[in-house]
Amino acid sequence: MALAFTAVLLPMAVLSVIQYRSLQDLEGKTRVAVGENLRQTLQSISRRAKERLEALAAETLKGIEAADVEQERLDRIESRLAAVRESHPEIDLAFVVVHCSCRERNFAVFSASDLVRRVEHDQFKTSQEAQTAVESYKNAGLLRASVDAKQDVLFEQSTCSLLGSGSADPQFLVFAPLRKADGSGEVGFAGMTLKPGYVRERLLPQVLSELLPVSAGRSSPVVSILDEHGREVYASPGGLRHPEVTAAFVPVFRQWKLAIGYQDTTIEALAKGHFRQNLIFTALALLFLTLGIALTLRATTREMRLAEAKSTFVSNVSHELKTPLALIRLFAEMLEMGMARSQEKTEEYGRIINHESRRLTQLINNILDFSRIEAGRREYQFAEADVAEAVTEVLQSYEYQMQSAGFEVQAELERNLPPVLIDRDALAQAVLNLLNNAVKYSAQEKRIEVRVRERESQIAIEIADRGIGIPCAEQQRIFGHYRDYCG
Repeated sequence: MALAFTAVLLPMAVLSVIQYRSLQDLEGKTRVAVGENLRQTLQSISRRAKERLEALAAETLKGIEAADVEQERLDRIESRLAAVRESHPEIDLAFVVVHCSCRERNFAVFSASDLVRRVEHDQFKTSQEAQTAVESYKNAGLLRASVDAKQDVLFEQSTCSLLGSGSADPQFLVFAPLRKADGSGEVGFAGMTLKPGYVRERLLPQVLSELLPVSAGRSSPVVSILDEHGREVYASPGGLRHPEVTAAFVPVFRQWKLAIGYQDTTIEALAKGHFRQNLIFTALALLFLTLGIALTLRATTREMRLAEAKSTFVSNVSHELKTPLALIRLFAEMLEMGMARSQEKTEEYGRIINHESRRLTQLINNILDFSRIEAGRREYQFAEADVAEAVTEVLQSYEYQMQSAGFEVQAELERNLPPVLIDRDALAQAVLNLLNNAVKYSAQEKRIEVRVRERESQIAIEIADRGIGIPCAEQQRIFGHYRDYCG
């Protein structure tokens, strides 16, 4: 047991402590990993919104011909802008602004649902619409420099209306640079403003539905979009109660913020839940391991006890074999040396040798039977016989040993008992074993009572002694079932 504790249980306890600390460390890493995963989700939302608006710009603004711009074909530009706005209802205003310092003439064209406005060169510097568009484009360019220098489509969010509509809704502007026909540089930009209803009712829901899980649940992320005043502009189904991670909605909506979390839980709760789950699995694994070790130790203990019992059995058998062999040898030598002075002594010595030979044979048969029983190969030969007669033969064969040990035997054997099916040798061996044990463990009162009688339509063999008895804890082993002899 000490070896098992040192070699198995102690290392297992150390590993359990190490595993517990590892689970605690994993809990902290889970918090970081979940937070980073939510942050990546917000970045994916920003990228997806940017991609959708870039695709819209590529379909509309980049269709304006550089030759029309350089040759100031305002009619064709107006027609192109009107066609763009009519084919895309989500566009509120489409415009082209040419403000290159390398040109002698700058101009702007604005196309809305109710008007088309041209800003000629002589009005360009004084036109509020043109200057607001140029200023917004420069702000979008500054944002591009800080976010992505290679970005071709620019975005700006402003509360100033280009055409002075006076609406309180923010302006969502998308710009595409206009390059010279030879691609050598920019001469201006084309742009459009998106309707607020399109942004809130179509763009944002589509982007979130593409990136967030469809099934809402305890561990499904929920996203909320907040405006510059912290008011919720849009949220995924269920709403967000506990924002875990926030990020700027750049570059598309630079004045807004993205917030993400879980509807009914938090990162802390998720990390603790994973910690408890892993701890339970670890505890179950340790429990099964402990049970396996306990069963192994139990089996080992039983094997050790069995080995000890076998060793004791061999020792006892060796001692039992020596006694009849010594007697046989003693009386044989006495006969050989002519120490029997009379016929009675010769017959007595022969009878003793005969009895001890039969006893020796019985001991050897016991050993062989024990081996066969343990291997499950013991076979019984049943035949009808008189039980009282079989017990009488055993008493006669063991009479000399009992008398030599000073025992008084009182036998009550009923006669004329009905014959029953028995294995005569097995029955004789069982009775002999009981008599032998009575002789061994009855040191004080040397008296043995043997009874054979019919009881309740059965034949009972009873052997009683006045020895030390059988401990109560061991009585359940008698005949394979429990019988209470302790009173």
